[in-house]
Amino acid sequence: MNILFVIGLLLIVGYSLGFLADKAGLPRIIGYIATGILFSPHTFGFLENDMVIGTEPLIDVSLAFIAFEVGGSLKLDKLKNFGSMLSRILLLESLFPFFLVLIFLGGGGFVFPGLFPMDSQWVLILALLIAPLASPTDPSATIAVMHQYKAKGKVSDTIMEVAALDDAMGVFLFSISVTVASIIAGNSDSNIGDSIFQAVYKILGAILIGGLLGWLTGLISGLFDINSEGQWIVVLSAFIILTFGVSRLLNLDELLAAMAMGAFITNFNKQSNFLFKIIERYTEDLIFLLFFILSGLHLDISSIPAAFYLIAAFVVLRITGKYFGSRIGAAWAGAPNEVRKYTAGGLIPQGGIVIGLALLISKDPQFSAISDTLLATVMGSAVFHEIIGPLTAIRALKKAGETNKTNQ
Repeated sequence: MNILFVIGLLLIVGYSLGFLADKAGLPRIIGYIATGILFSPHTFGFLENDMVIGTEPLIDVSLAFIAFEVGGSLKLDKLKNFGSMLSRILLLESLFPFFLVLIFLGGGGFVFPGLFPMDSQWVLILALLIAPLASPTDPSATIAVMHQYKAKGKVSDTIMEVAALDDAMGVFLFSISVTVASIIAGNSDSNIGDSIFQAVYKILGAILIGGLLGWLTGLISGLFDINSEGQWIVVLSAFIILTFGVSRLLNLDELLAAMAMGAFITNFNKQSNFLFKIIERYTEDLIFLLFFILSGLHLDISSIPAAFYLIAAFVVLRITGKYFGSRIGAAWAGAPNEVRKYTAGGLIPQGGIVIGLALLISKDPQFSAISDTLLATVMGSAVFHEIIGPLTAIRALKKAGETNKTNQ
């Protein structure tokens, strides 16, 4: 089947379902994701898996643009105003779900050895590999909802900044957990020091690359005297995609690099407001539509029955950790009441980086005994999080009174 015909069809159907979702009072991305799931080779077999794999560069490009825009929300004056509040919420909303999943799933294998179809050692390894995947939030879903409902306010700002930064926490925890899991699995070549070094390399390297290319964007625009919106679309697109590509080439965190580029431009480029308005005006709607449809194509709802109990446990523990972690962190920081009550609602969406990390584990031969179970759990929970997450986000923003009234 012609891939261009398929993409065109997906865009038309996705836009139509998104329109219907909007009319029903739901976030549009529910319709976009539903389109991807309906056309997924795992659902009705309309498309072949090879064709879905062929769309991965488009997902990467879309993700690069979304991450860039998320980085654009990280303005230094805002971060200074949040100060310790942001760091405390970020720390606890990342660590609470991590430890809840690790303790309850890992401990469950020893307390109830017959509960899982594997011995206790592998249950612990599975818990170690899944636990860090509970920390990241999918900022793309959050920003899509905020864009649709024009959300602004303290809760919106807190959600965006935490969602933008907890991917880095997830990568750090993931690197350490994989090393510990490797040692338990019998791989004596792994050590904690190397793991911490790799995590720091991925995070700091991504920030440096993103900042450097953000600086080069301004330098080149000055050299070529770029002023028109059309020229800026070309330059921004080139550098956003280049940032993502260079980061992958150097084995850095691609999302963090694109965010760092956006953060650099929003803070140090005098034309930043003009540039982000161009992105919003000309690319945002198409990027969101494309990304969530194609992400839906990768979601395998047929994996849910086989790992139902693990999926249910992971989802419940993660949401519980996000809720109590963000609430306690906000209380610890003396945050306003609405931030304490509603921030967690915007931290439920999950996909992107989590699916990527799960696929990375599944390709590692030392974890082959549990890779299918792990992948089924992550993919199944991603279906739930990507559908229910936008609903919890819009509910939280409405309760906080931060949505445009014409969209309520």
